[in-house]
Amino acid sequence: MRGNLGAALFQIAIGIFAAAIFTAEGEPRRAFAPADPANPLKYLIPGEEFLPPSIAAQQADDFDNPAYALVETGERAWSAPEGTLGKSCRSCHGSGNRNGVRQAAATYPKYVAGLKEVITLTSRINLCRKGNLGADVLAEDSTPMLAMTAYLRWLARGVPETVDNTGPAAELFERGRTLYQTKQGLLQLSCAQCHHERFGQKFGGDSLSQGHPVAYPAYKLDQQRVITLHERFRMCNALVRGKGQPDGSDDYIALELFLNWRSRNLPVTAPGVRP
Repeated sequence: MRGNLGAALFQIAIGIFAAAIFTAEGEPRRAFAPADPANPLKYLIPGEEFLPPSIAAQQADDFDNPAYALVETGERAWSAPEGTLGKSCRSCHGSGNRNGVRQAAATYPKYVAGLKEVITLTSRINLCRKGNLGADVLAEDSTPMLAMTAYLRWLARGVPETVDNTGPAAELFERGRTLYQTKQGLLQLSCAQCHHERFGQKFGGDSLSQGHPVAYPAYKLDQQRVITLHERFRMCNALVRGKGQPDGSDDYIALELFLNWRSRNLPVTAPGVRP
């Protein structure tokens, strides 16, 4: 009964295909080939293709992107000594064009042998703060953490996603794949139903994208603030009348790993701007 209700409500909520995304032949106007032939998508369409042109242009222009102020905050924090060891991130990694981690953000989540687990970019930042700076860890959704992740993701802008889902990361990856396909909430909808089967259609007032996470963290225009990828997951959970989880939960890390693998070969476009 619940599944039938969800399907009926979904059919009411969606509209026609967003014609601007596709050519007359039905092919996407701007797309990338998947890096892995096992990818369920035939082609990868950047999320910006599903945005109103004015919002896509706002994201692309650092002077107009409302998230860029957070990037600048992160850049300043990168060079500021903090903690008991009197060092900064710059002390170890450099800055500007000589920043040794310019492309690192595109490789997370990743398996770390010393920890025997898959960690996110935010976890790596906190590990470095605690071990190399002698500084306190930051809450995952705090403004200082958002600023640092926005800066590091901005540094990696244009770099293709390159996460590794093999070896010790494979178990968590499969968990993410399962979660992506699992129906959730009162509406009994899965991520795949929206972002694989029906991308380009309408859900409420928004066009459904393919669900690539390459623009996160992103500025949410209707809330006038920057949100994490994991908060975006919670918002999706709420849309299907389901239960969300906190940033950094095992399920959300698994889902992030799967989505970033699914996005491999798409360039990072963070920080994003979303309606």
